[in-house]
Amino acid sequence: MVDEMRARHGLDIVALRAAWLGEPRPGGTGLRRVYEAELIGGSPPRGADWIDDADLGEELAARIRPASGDRHPWYRPGWLAEMSGWIDERLADAGIRRRGPIRQVRSWGRAALLTFDTERGHLWAKAVPDVFSHEVAVTELLADIDPGIVPPVVAADRALGRIITEHVEGPTLAAIDDEPAVWAAALSRLAEIQRVLAAEPLALSVAGVAAAPLGHLARSLPALLADDDLLRVDRPGGLSGAEAAELRAQIPALVEACGSLAASGVPDSLEHGDLAADEIIIGEMGPVFLDWSDGSITHPFLSAALLLTDRAAPGDGADALATAYLGPWLTAGHVTPATGREALTLARTVLPLHLAALHAERILPGLEQRWEMERVVPDALRTILPG
Repeated sequence: MVDEMRARHGLDIVALRAAWLGEPRPGGTGLRRVYEAELIGGSPPRGADWIDDADLGEELAARIRPASGDRHPWYRPGWLAEMSGWIDERLADAGIRRRGPIRQVRSWGRAALLTFDTERGHLWAKAVPDVFSHEVAVTELLADIDPGIVPPVVAADRALGRIITEHVEGPTLAAIDDEPAVWAAALSRLAEIQRVLAAEPLALSVAGVAAAPLGHLARSLPALLADDDLLRVDRPGGLSGAEAAELRAQIPALVEACGSLAASGVPDSLEHGDLAADEIIIGEMGPVFLDWSDGSITHPFLSAALLLTDRAAPGDGADALATAYLGPWLTAGHVTPATGREALTLARTVLPLHLAALHAERILPGLEQRWEMERVVPDALRTILPG
């Protein structure tokens, strides 16, 4: 959007947020989009002019009132300039000089992402809201335990929810869908770091990672699945009334699945929460795992369940991939081949419930604009239903 506004209209802006995305127009294919931006320089092109809120109509004007920025400082004008100053100070502390401008990559409810070049190469800066502030500490913790499993950290401030990391060159795992050995290596490394962290629960708690035990999930399921607003029943992007009824009829079986997985003998550890194949870069030293913002302390097999069902996962060799993930847990004596595979099967059932509860209880309440993520819950729960 920033480049488009400069090229088409001669305006220099800082993108603050997507203020509103409308539903598809009747008979059309597009979406109406409204963005809030900070004007840095330039004038409207010939034939264009500024309009007042009143000219938008009452309904639209009410939807796009400027954000407060209470939870997301990057929604406020002036934030990018302040963040740029912080970046330059941290680079100076590290003996690094920036070359060229700081460029916006994304500004939304989950984070503000920036990138820039330096004499030491390409770097990234990320700011997260309070609900995700543990990501900064978790990234530092993982870098200490297993250097290379996350991008190298240049600077971090957990209190501010800010981190600067080096760029990791390489394809994402999603781009390597025909090399099962690469996938197996990623799953094995994931299991090993989870096994190590299972023995260090205090380290995760100190990092601010929230506990999400399966016992709590099982107890909360009836109320969670009874919430029509959360499931967006009979609303765009939500479950239909019939789907909601079918899901609620499965509550006893779903509660039992949570209990069985909790009793599988695997200790709670760090669970990624959003481990898609495009969140893993295959670098020179092996797999590098990105974006731990949705992480929690719970059954670690939930991470593997998500990655093993990724659309990019190799069609052949699923059994070998499961074996690769189970390896460290077998070596530690937490599971047998049979109980490990049974736990992975249970994890696939429990995963959508965990994701729904994670968003309902922690993520959505921590966002300034819930609408950006509110369809995650029905989308996750829909995968439980047949077909």
